[in-house]
Amino acid sequence: MLGKLTKNSLKANMSSVANVYLAMGIIGIVMLVLILVDWTKWGDTGIGLGLVIKIVASGALCLTAAIGMIMTVTGIVGEYQRNMFGAEGHLTMTLPVRSSTLLLSKWIAGSFWVILNYFLLCLCAFGSFIYVVNHSVNIVQGNDMYYSVYELVIEMVEQLCVSAGIATPSIAVLLSLASIYAFDGAVRIIVFVLLIFFAITLSNCRPFHKTGKFGKILYFFGSFFVVNTFAGMITKLIKIYIIVSETAYTFTLSEAEVAAAWDLGFGAYSITNLYCTAIAAVFVFLITTVLVDRHVNVS
Repeated sequence: MLGKLTKNSLKANMSSVANVYLAMGIIGIVMLVLILVDWTKWGDTGIGLGLVIKIVASGALCLTAAIGMIMTVTGIVGEYQRNMFGAEGHLTMTLPVRSSTLLLSKWIAGSFWVILNYFLLCLCAFGSFIYVVNHSVNIVQGNDMYYSVYELVIEMVEQLCVSAGIATPSIAVLLSLASIYAFDGAVRIIVFVLLIFFAITLSNCRPFHKTGKFGKILYFFGSFFVVNTFAGMITKLIKIYIIVSETAYTFTLSEAEVAAAWDLGFGAYSITNLYCTAIAAVFVFLITTVLVDRHVNVS
């Protein structure tokens, strides 16, 4: 049943974000054309109008992705409110499923769309940044051939490591760290969506329903503050690190071992905050389920 509910939620959310993706696609294609056009054929030396257009187009592409993210979240919020507590609420509440299953399906679907938009935003930002930097470097150096993305990223990583006074990690370590941070970002987005649903649910319970849209915003930031404060307090008390080498992952509580790992060209990541955030999310989910079961006020 969870699979069917999730599928229906994905379809419902798709109708809310379809126009967003269409607009993003059209604008994205226009921006990519402006970025990839060889402006030297139009009389530009490569330092004037052409570079300015590339920079502006790259920024516009990232801005489009960011606006798409905002509109996607807005669409998911509207769909959840309408489907759970609005015009469709009475029908939804009569479904022969548990509230936890219903809420979980909404959570999975909403998280999927936000994570997808987050990935597109990061891809646009990273691609635009690399392209403009690469183009600028070659103009300054007078090179006719561009660096590969791989060469440019490695050079930037090496410079950052030199500035930080640590050894440059290997490609395997960098990829492992990138995957860990990507997982971290995905988990935080999932928690972010849950907190939005919690705020909407709370605002539809007596007596909180009288606060309206302002209440939803207030409840969201309040729950966001509580979850992050809890995670931050635990992180100050206990710091658990994962050391990433080319062959293994090692857990440690020692900051000295973490410093030594960076000096050896390994990587390290603190996982305490992420774990605490995930644990807090479980409690928020349970509270939201209870609210839907016993205290919700369907319009």
